[in-house]
Amino acid sequence: MPNLFVSHASEDKKAFVRPLAHALKSHGLQVWFDEFSLRVGDSLRRSIDKGLRECDAGVLVLSPSFFQKEWPQRELDALFGLEIAGRATLIPIWYEIEAADVARASPLLADRVALNANNGVTYIASEIAKQFRIEASVASSRLADLIERFQYPGLFGGEALFQGCHERFLRMNAFKEEYNAFLFSEEMQKYFDEELGDFPPEVSTKLDEEQEQLRQKYELPRDVYLTTDEPVSESNLRWWAESICAWASGTLGRNESEDFVSEIDLQELDEYFVLLGVPNFSISGEQRNLLERALVEMGCGLENDFKNVQPLCDALRGLG
Repeated sequence: MPNLFVSHASEDKKAFVRPLAHALKSHGLQVWFDEFSLRVGDSLRRSIDKGLRECDAGVLVLSPSFFQKEWPQRELDALFGLEIAGRATLIPIWYEIEAADVARASPLLADRVALNANNGVTYIASEIAKQFRIEASVASSRLADLIERFQYPGLFGGEALFQGCHERFLRMNAFKEEYNAFLFSEEMQKYFDEELGDFPPEVSTKLDEEQEQLRQKYELPRDVYLTTDEPVSESNLRWWAESICAWASGTLGRNESEDFVSEIDLQELDEYFVLLGVPNFSISGEQRNLLERALVEMGCGLENDFKNVQPLCDALRGLG
């Protein structure tokens, strides 16, 4: 799957960078963005190094703040190096900055074709996604079959579907819970370098190994969208179970279904994997456009006897 590193100044995060990162993720792109990739206790340097090392492209949100801050300049230098080595491409975006300002700050960037933030996040994310061919690893007909299973499945069939969704939800949170316990354990904290304010480089392998062991333990596919943030609150587990049950049975209202699917995404869980058992990065852009609508329609399906779901299944099968 394509990996994008979003280099930006923190001043631009709320108004532009955060919505852009979510929009890129919705296109099935793996995005290194500090709010996605950094959690309490994580090593900033280690995480950024890993994001740069694994990226296929660097998305540069160029702004006055970007050129004034030291950290984005370090990332820019690293991305230039990767481009020269033929390992990554650069995708500049001009945000609240003019061509003359870019030319003064970085002549090397001034003559590049850039996207303009004035065109909006949706357009920019779509244009970036067009540069990457995201191949589906699951057949569209299989996705349609999975969706149709939720239409009037019967008592035991419905319970089985709910239990499957709930179990995948719990497995993802169990991974997060156990990883955080490991990260803040006495064993790991003794490696933390107070003077450096970070874990030493040799510890990064240990952290990566723990993540891989936990991924296998909880049978989480490699192409699932997986983060190491904290799990959902224990006090909210009942709400989650009830909401998953209501979604699986199609008894939510439309607004409730939209809010529920959105909440899964906001909790940094993989909504496609939790609800359908299909990992986020195993689906193509065309499939994703239909599945996004299908997840909402499925949750409120009983409102109209699932009449809005079947056309989406037909459209999926039409993809071949």
